[in-house]
Amino acid sequence: MQTDLSHLPTTAQKLVAVIGLPCALRLLDAYGGRTVNLYNSENSMEKMSLSIGREAAEKLFKFYGNVPFTVPTCQKAMKLVRNKEVLAEFDKLTAGPDGMSARQAVAQITRLFTPYLHERTIWRILKTTGDVEEVDPRQMSLI
Repeated sequence: MQTDLSHLPTTAQKLVAVIGLPCALRLLDAYGGRTVNLYNSENSMEKMSLSIGREAAEKLFKFYGNVPFTVPTCQKAMKLVRNKEVLAEFDKLTAGPDGMSARQAVAQITRLFTPYLHERTIWRILKTTGDVEEVDPRQMSLI
């Protein structure tokens, strides 16, 4: 089964194609939002190997060489994952005859995520489906 990566930025999709999803996630966690310079030195390769493994570090160097590259933060994708987790947790807490009330479940969910979520944010998430919203390509950005 192929994972849908269409909601990720193209830079993240490129990283996944080069080193695979698990290594790309470790790279995002370690270097997200930063520009990475890989140098043709053992010290540089060893430092990257600590984060993503030697094989993946070698693949990155082979692909990028000495050219700096930016590792995205993937904030929208991470927010999407968080929202899906909130929806799943709410369904789990309120399911069945012994399930919690909606208010009790929302109160409990507020402390499950770091940073903590406000109750209003959780109610806002519960009003969505958790899917990526398609943007009309004709819609112009304000920025």
